[in-house]
Amino acid sequence: MGKLRLVSCLFGLALLTACSSHGANTATATLTPSPTAAASASASSAPVSPSAPVSPSPSTSGIVLVGLSGVEANITLVRPDGSVVATMPGTPVGDEHAIGAFLVMAKDGTGREWTIDRSGVIKQVAAVAAMLLTPNVGPVLVLSSTSAIVGCDQAASGDCNAEVIDLATGVVRPLLTVANSAPEMQFGNSLKVLDVSSDMNTVWFREVNGATATTLAIVAVDLTTGKLTTHALPAALLNEQYLAISRDGKWVAGQEDAGTNSTHLAIRHLHIVSLATGLDSDVQGSALYVVGQRPASIQFAPNGSSVEWWGGVDNGSTEWRVNTSTIGGTGKTIYPPNDPNDPNGINGVSWLDGSTLIVLHSGTSAVRADNGSATPMQVGIDVLLGVLTPTQVT
Repeated sequence: MGKLRLVSCLFGLALLTACSSHGANTATATLTPSPTAAASASASSAPVSPSAPVSPSPSTSGIVLVGLSGVEANITLVRPDGSVVATMPGTPVGDEHAIGAFLVMAKDGTGREWTIDRSGVIKQVAAVAAMLLTPNVGPVLVLSSTSAIVGCDQAASGDCNAEVIDLATGVVRPLLTVANSAPEMQFGNSLKVLDVSSDMNTVWFREVNGATATTLAIVAVDLTTGKLTTHALPAALLNEQYLAISRDGKWVAGQEDAGTNSTHLAIRHLHIVSLATGLDSDVQGSALYVVGQRPASIQFAPNGSSVEWWGGVDNGSTEWRVNTSTIGGTGKTIYPPNDPNDPNGINGVSWLDGSTLIVLHSGTSAVRADNGSATPMQVGIDVLLGVLTPTQVT
């Protein structure tokens, strides 16, 4: 399948990081989240590390970071200035993509789930909804504390059903169905949800169709009218199962697998495709070849002006890099500088705003996307899982 991503690796990373700093501390976490505790944490806004300096944070318009922290690898919501919103035990649901809230699954195997939003409010997910929201459905797009979208609720036939799920009631609204006709082990499920537009009205899916020849496309679904719009993508991106799309719907990015040679074990070229014209641009430039270690390793800036992609150099695990490119530009490696064979790796990258990245690598830094200059941050998480934005649906 090209890139193997196991969510359990996240918790191993967090546990390893935590153990190195906490020694034998093995405090037991309660399995049932406590809304009272979350509210208290939000009200106190206590910094994660009061004794450590907190750098001036970039303009973030109220975003909240979600990550794993501590020996128990608890879900932690924290602002870029280091103030904690809430901490609760649990695990993410597969490769979820959180927009307005984060979906948390209990660690005790019961299948219970909750959402937690930017303000720290916890809501339990209806049991019937939780049964549908599992890692098996592929990435879950969490729009808010009451609504999520899955790309592949797989039928007995193997077909993928894309659905909107009401998290409070479990009511399912079908969006589209695509037959799983292409080789799944090679190309993944026939449908995978990617992202939602900034106005929360359009959702985009990666579609693979193998009825005759295997083809790749982006399908846009208007959540108000149900209208479907399909954009064909070049075959060069067929093996990229984790495409990225800008939230204005103009651009799609993915890596082309270009094989190996005597110098490089995994040659990967980043492509940006215009959905308006279909123009495919190879923007790899001078950037090192990297393969993402877990989603989302390719992300557009919130304003759609740039793209970042990161991972292990040549699909390795001893040297890590972050690359960027502007739309219409060419790629370059910006971070970390002169740091070969770093055993710490990268534990997450995301955008703070249109020009600044947050990178968890030997600590946490706010990194300028244009030149890689870094400012240390103190946010107290070991693995970055996502960023919650101010825009939400109700």
